[in-house]
Amino acid sequence: MRILTKYLLREFAWPLLYCFDAFAMLWIVMDLFGHLDDFIVNHASFATVFRYYLTLFPEGFVEILPMALLLALLFCLTNLGRHNELTAMRACGVSLARLALPLLGVGVLATVAVLAVGEQLVPRARLHAEAILNAVHGKETRDVLESFFFSSMTGHRDWYAQRFNTRTGGMDFPEVHEQDPNGTPRLDVYANHAIWRNGSWRFYDVDLYDYARGPAPPRIHLVETNFTAFNDPPQRMAMDGKASAQMTSSELRRQIRALRHAGRPHRLPEHEVELYDRYAFPFICLIVIWIAFPLGMHVSRRGPLMAVGTALGLVVAFYILRHWMLAAGRGGNIAPVTAAWLTNIIFAAIGFVLAWRAR
Repeated sequence: MRILTKYLLREFAWPLLYCFDAFAMLWIVMDLFGHLDDFIVNHASFATVFRYYLTLFPEGFVEILPMALLLALLFCLTNLGRHNELTAMRACGVSLARLALPLLGVGVLATVAVLAVGEQLVPRARLHAEAILNAVHGKETRDVLESFFFSSMTGHRDWYAQRFNTRTGGMDFPEVHEQDPNGTPRLDVYANHAIWRNGSWRFYDVDLYDYARGPAPPRIHLVETNFTAFNDPPQRMAMDGKASAQMTSSELRRQIRALRHAGRPHRLPEHEVELYDRYAFPFICLIVIWIAFPLGMHVSRRGPLMAVGTALGLVVAFYILRHWMLAAGRGGNIAPVTAAWLTNIIFAAIGFVLAWRAR
């Protein structure tokens, strides 16, 4: 590694560490304000609060790192410019591309780190953190789950319910779609109500489609029936029935396939946006380096306050646009892939314009 690369990385590392620590403390304080009443009213111990934030920290890492990279790089370039080091480097024939290369390498590594943490740790962290909050409130699971989904891998069945009461074991407007291991439909069940009783599920006011009768089976209406093979207990279903943010990418893809098979297109955007955003968001780590380098070269002589103000403005603009896009995608107003990637494309274009002007 050349001396210049080592020096740039060293000058970048300390601001990055300080900025990350500052944003981490700010993230914890902001979240604590939202849950402080719950912790106080339910007499949560310090150990419980500490365990909650330690469990949830992977989500904070993913959210904080891009902001820390942006502010740290602007601070780094401001300090170098204030001591005329950037001018000296350029006078020695060092190109902007050569200066940017090690910093872009940091952006690539940060992108990989955020992608790995977001896929492997964040979904489980959200699930476990919710379990800690439920324990603080004195209950193991939420009593009522809205828009419930559960996929039984052993029975090759996908369950849907408008409402699932985990305490009583009752479902409102449940659907069960059973298929062969190769994906061929076997049985579709639509009911107004279902309840767990004597080790199996009992359905009321049922419409049944048995594909063993042919590819277009007739509708069979039953007032009441049960299926002994449907033996997934409510407790396990409640644990496995996760929100989209608590699923890994493979689980999201499986649920999207199940929703399409069940003819539930109105629920697809939420899961598709979450899946595409799982891959789109990590690239913001590389994009902020792409933006911050030419911007930092421009503000390097104007002092750290200019860098801070510019960074905060970009952070606010990015997150407002991103959340607006994701909300529009979940609402079905724009395509899910557009909702997840358009913010990245816009800010990458801003970085291209800044880099062009800084040549």
